[in-house]
Amino acid sequence: MQSSRPSIRYSIMMPHRIFRPNVFFKGTSFVALALLLFAGCEEPGVVGGAFIDDEGNLVTNEFPVKEMTPTSSVSYSGRLDVVPMGHYSDPLFGEVTSVGLIRPDLNSITLNRIDSTEQVALKLVFNGTEYGDTLSTAFFDVYEVAEPWRGKQLRYGDQISYDPTKKIGSFAIAQADTAVLPMPEDWIFRYNGFISDTTGGTDSSYVFDMPGFAIVPDVARSQKMVFLDLGTDASGTVESETTRLYSEDTTGTFQYQRMADWGAAVQRDPSAIQPTTSYKAMNTFEAFQKIDYEFTRESLVSQNLARVEMIFYEDSQLLDGSLPGSHVRPAVTRANIHIVDEGDVGEEVFASSPVFTAVKDTSINGFRFNLTSTANLFLFDTLQTHKYYLTVESNNGLLQQTLLHGPESPDESKRPHIIVTAIE
Repeated sequence: MQSSRPSIRYSIMMPHRIFRPNVFFKGTSFVALALLLFAGCEEPGVVGGAFIDDEGNLVTNEFPVKEMTPTSSVSYSGRLDVVPMGHYSDPLFGEVTSVGLIRPDLNSITLNRIDSTEQVALKLVFNGTEYGDTLSTAFFDVYEVAEPWRGKQLRYGDQISYDPTKKIGSFAIAQADTAVLPMPEDWIFRYNGFISDTTGGTDSSYVFDMPGFAIVPDVARSQKMVFLDLGTDASGTVESETTRLYSEDTTGTFQYQRMADWGAAVQRDPSAIQPTTSYKAMNTFEAFQKIDYEFTRESLVSQNLARVEMIFYEDSQLLDGSLPGSHVRPAVTRANIHIVDEGDVGEEVFASSPVFTAVKDTSINGFRFNLTSTANLFLFDTLQTHKYYLTVESNNGLLQQTLLHGPESPDESKRPHIIVTAIE
């Protein structure tokens, strides 16, 4: 939808001579100089150190982003940086329930057999991030999974069954970041049969016969989500600081097994506030935006561009107003723009690197994308036509989400727009 935001153009005469060039620059040479000098300024839009002669004008033009089109995709929920687990009813982004899934490795270190005198336990370590009521306690039951699964194939919305007759234990998380569950003898006996096997053909049967653990939230008593830290180091002291299966013998010696696979079965009830002039952006790709904007030679003012920015603002009023005082969402500090011209948009966005990234500018509660290079390509007739998609963060297991003002926002100052600063 075309925004009603007016185009704004003004110029500022430089007050005194800063530099008078001995050589007359043309075309790309002048553009390169302007870009280099402007990039050295400490604040975007300030040209205190720009080398411009006393004939120069700093010209600024502002025009709207034409349209934001909501897009969604069913992305992956396994083998990510962390494992979300718990339950929380978010009035803005919906009710979320997530069952954590983990499966201990067989041979990450030399743990060939667990002796009957050893104590065996599952140590769950959380990364400290919370989503929901920070003053509440989250309750979980741990069961054996009842079907084979693979983390690389898990997607948001998948359900994995567990066996309620094979309960490992229960735990609660309030302010602590660790839970320890002693393992039952029956499970240790079956696990021993796999880790002591030397034939080398046990991995596939292990996945089917002992699919791992489901960490199931007690929905009735839980109003927050926490995030399991798997770590990446398979050796050294780090072993005891991340989620591990461990054994301790009578001498106090520990052995650790990392997780061979992990993921989450995440269900979201979409019934939530549906804003009409703001747009959701979620790092799970359940919601992101196709962006439609257009450069023209008139809107870019001059071939001598100093900076071109596309700015999106968070709907802070609705984001903050939809949560009670002690409730939080994982912070969004980065937004991205991807190019996807063909194929499955969600798959491409998940697998590709963004072409533009913007770190949140807390002074405006928004994101500034530097499009100067793209605008220069347009001016010199080398810009190809692409489809642009705006996402936030990365699909990392944290449930990060925000709300952005759209082109129809009643607050015209918060509508997404492009600001061009050029030397005329």
